[in-house]
Amino acid sequence: MLVCLLGTVLLVLLMVPFRNDIGLVNAGFLFLLFTLVIAAVWGWEAGLLAAILTNLAFNFFFIEPLHTFTVQEPNNVLALAVFLAVSVIGGTLLSQARRSAQEARRLQAEAETALALSQALSLETEPEAALRTLCREVTNAFAAPGAAVLARSAAGWAVLASAGSPDADRLPDPEERSLADRAVEEKRITGMGSAGLEAAPRKRVVVPRGRESAFGRSRPVALVPLRLGEEVRGILRVDGPIRAAPFRDHPERLLSAIAGEAAITLQRLDLADEAAHAKALREADEMKSALMASISHDLKTPLAGIKAAASSLLDERIKWSREDVDAFYQAIDSQADRLNRIISDILDLNRIESGSLTPERSPVSVRGLLEHAREVTATEARGRDVIVEADESLAVMADEALIVQALVNLIENAVKYSKARGSIRLTAHRDGDAVSIRVADEGPGIAPEDLPYVFQRFYRADEHSRRVKGSGLGLTVVKGFVELCGGSVGVESSPAGTTFSVRLPAAASIKLPA
Repeated sequence: MLVCLLGTVLLVLLMVPFRNDIGLVNAGFLFLLFTLVIAAVWGWEAGLLAAILTNLAFNFFFIEPLHTFTVQEPNNVLALAVFLAVSVIGGTLLSQARRSAQEARRLQAEAETALALSQALSLETEPEAALRTLCREVTNAFAAPGAAVLARSAAGWAVLASAGSPDADRLPDPEERSLADRAVEEKRITGMGSAGLEAAPRKRVVVPRGRESAFGRSRPVALVPLRLGEEVRGILRVDGPIRAAPFRDHPERLLSAIAGEAAITLQRLDLADEAAHAKALREADEMKSALMASISHDLKTPLAGIKAAASSLLDERIKWSREDVDAFYQAIDSQADRLNRIISDILDLNRIESGSLTPERSPVSVRGLLEHAREVTATEARGRDVIVEADESLAVMADEALIVQALVNLIENAVKYSKARGSIRLTAHRDGDAVSIRVADEGPGIAPEDLPYVFQRFYRADEHSRRVKGSGLGLTVVKGFVELCGGSVGVESSPAGTTFSVRLPAAASIKLPA
């Protein structure tokens, strides 16, 4: 209004001294031009006010009799009416064109923002990363302090992703939780008005009931439901004020479009979780089937041997010699040991994968570990040279029981798969901040294409390996025990034999008594 009044006064002051030179028609055109400029720049209401003011000024200062609002000539009355009509119509058309141009710019900005968001999300393969990207794009598009995606959890609302200020990652306060619950229930934006936005303060905005602004609070915020059809999958929280010029007066449409992208991303997150769960169930079922297929024969064989030996001993119709009885006892003993090893491997693997096994690490003598493992496997390695070569001062940080069992498995593996009566070498040496323990055999070796898979459960490298008695879990247990102690295990092989290496963190050297 002030611009219209001051502009009209300035135009009159400039034109009145040259009233006779300008002429009535030119003066009218200048007032009309001023009115149209006002309408084009400030809108229809300002244009209408300018049309009325310029019409009055034109009548007062340029239509005879001057300095009155009386009109003597009928044709001047018609001229004033036409002038006012042209001013109003022209101002209205320019105002509509202005609004259309603003709407076109806003639509273009919305389309560009949506396209940029879609392109950014298409580059993300992980749903969590896509949500973070979405929040970042929201803060950039609206020039907002921060944005976050919230989802309901057992404890209330949880933050899945955020971007912008560190405060954007906050948990919702009671007021925000109430607004979020209302947004979900009513399936529309809450806390979204214009009172707290950085829009032109001259324009009074009437907010419909139920759309009261949360931007008038100490923490301005808008909560947008993430709708996918009729389902609300979460909340997009945008911290205000929104500063981006194309969207700050009417951000609802773009926010709703972005919320749709976020809802699809959350659906991807849920589908990924479901797929992972289904995969885990499928793998568990496959493992169960593979376990039963792999060990059913191995479990039956020792049981059958024990049953046969025991039944023979209990058969009173046959008088067994002492040698026969001893042979039956030895068969029962060896088959029971075999059955025990199979069950132990299964239980050990279950403890490893369930996370229930907690190692107790302490400094342990490496030579002591090797000697202990050699003693435990003395029966299995009967007829072979098991050679121990290790400095007596070498020590590692490990759980002694776990590492001894890992070494026992490696020695038994060497006995099974190496040539008859071939020697087995147990060696150790310092390797930087670790100690490398090696178990080497003299055997046919493992094919290069099989080496990456030897630590997988139930894996057998070749036909000879498949004929060897065992559960196929021994090396898997070795890997699990060593990694629990903070180490790693590897394998090298050639036609001259296979070497398994166990690398464990070194401990301070152990001082031997004098």
